[in-house]
Amino acid sequence: MDCLEGMKLIPDNSIDLVVTSPPYNCGIKYDSYNDDKEWKEYYLWCRTWLQEIYRVLKDDGRFCLNHYLSLGQSNNRHAPLMKLNEMCMEMGYKHHGIAIWTDITLIKRTAWGSWISASAPYVNSPYEGILILYKNEWKKQRSGESTIDKKRFMQLCSGIWKMQPEMKGMTIANFPLELPSNCINLLSYKGDTVLDPFMGSGTTAVACKQLQRNFIGFEISQMYVDIANKRLQQETIFEYVLDKEEY
Repeated sequence: MDCLEGMKLIPDNSIDLVVTSPPYNCGIKYDSYNDDKEWKEYYLWCRTWLQEIYRVLKDDGRFCLNHYLSLGQSNNRHAPLMKLNEMCMEMGYKHHGIAIWTDITLIKRTAWGSWISASAPYVNSPYEGILILYKNEWKKQRSGESTIDKKRFMQLCSGIWKMQPEMKGMTIANFPLELPSNCINLLSYKGDTVLDPFMGSGTTAVACKQLQRNFIGFEISQMYVDIANKRLQQETIFEYVLDKEEY
C-alpha cells in the first residue's frame, strides 16, 4: 500500500531505524508513480511522509535518507538532500551527519558545458548522500547486540562509503544491498525494528533478514512487491562474527 496510508497503522514511538531512498523526481518511468512532479509539489509530498516518519520513530530512533546531492539540467539544478535536511530540521529532527558515496554510473556522463570557458561550465555531481538524522537522543537508550566489525565501523564512521551501484536491474531503480546493510549494522542492534516506506524490490527487507532485524516496508507497485517477496523467500539468515577488538 501507499506508505502515507500504511504508516498510519504504525504506533507512535515504535521504530528504531528508518532506511529509505524515495523517488528522486528525475523522470524515472515507474509503473505506479509519477516521478516528474513540479519541485514545489514534490517537496510538499515529501513533507507528508517525513512527518509520519518523525511520529513513528522512538526518541532514540535514527533515520537514514538517501538522495542525490545535486541533480537536474544546467539551467534547472536542485540540491534535494539539502532541502530535505532543512525540512526535517523544521519538523524537529536533529542532524547528525551525511555519508557520501559515488554513483559510478554518473561519473562517465559527459559534462563539458562551455568547453574551456567561464561562459557556462557544467559541474557534474556523481554523488549520492545518506542524510543521517535522529529524533531526540543520539545515544541509544538501551544496550543490545551489534553486528559490525572494527574495520567496517571505522570505514563507515569516516563518512565516505565505498559502494557499487546495483547493476542487476531487478527494477528500474535499485540501491545496492550494501547501503541498507551499512546503515543497519552501524545504527541498530540485532532484533531492532527497521522501516522502509519505499521498499521497492525489497532490498532493505533482505538486509534486515540477513542481519536479524525486524522490518516493515510499504510499496505501491504490485510488481515490485512480488519481486521483494521472491527475494525474501530465497534469502537465508546468517550470523556475523564480531571482531573482539571492537569492545
